[in-house]
Amino acid sequence: MTLVLYEDPLSPWCFVAELRIRAALEEVGFAYELRIEPFPLRNEPRAPTSSERRALARAARRAAREPEAAHTKPDLWLSKDAPHTTIPALTALAAARLQGVGKEDALRSAMRDAALVRGINVTRKDVLYELAHAAGLDVPRFALALAAPATERRVRGAFEDALDRGIQHAPALVIGDEWVVVGAKSADEYRGVLRRYVAAKLGIPPARTVH
Repeated sequence: MTLVLYEDPLSPWCFVAELRIRAALEEVGFAYELRIEPFPLRNEPRAPTSSERRALARAARRAAREPEAAHTKPDLWLSKDAPHTTIPALTALAAARLQGVGKEDALRSAMRDAALVRGINVTRKDVLYELAHAAGLDVPRFALALAAPATERRVRGAFEDALDRGIQHAPALVIGDEWVVVGAKSADEYRGVLRRYVAAKLGIPPARTVH
């Protein structure tokens, strides 16, 4: 079974959703492939207004109440160096993927720590190069891929595909190219919908749940 998770590493709610989805998948007991695709938190290259920054900070504070994101902070959106758009961070992940999914995952983890915990603007190229080095990437190769117009086109193409599916917000999980779950749900909710999908589409009865 193929699953696609649309997310942005600068969104703490996407971080929460990814952890819960991975936990749910470990328990459902069937073969799967989870692919992560970009969905920008901020698409247009425009400085956020004061009200937008406050709204993003409020969302970050709410996410920090969840156990998975308790260590995160809203500082990224309260600083004078708040990102104008998150497309560069997503493009960096697409560039890292060319060196393997493991390298992409390592860069995503480093990016989240820098942005969500330390409040660093990870859309800046100098920061992206430092994070790529820390994540063990071949930095010259990464820099070439990051600068290639085709890399950003791939990100924007994935974003357009998500919009075509009717997705307006991230996180969003697409199950088997048919079912869509939008927003960060509990691990129990993710387990439930995955088991229902298996029952409905693959003909495998879901495990009995005792409450």
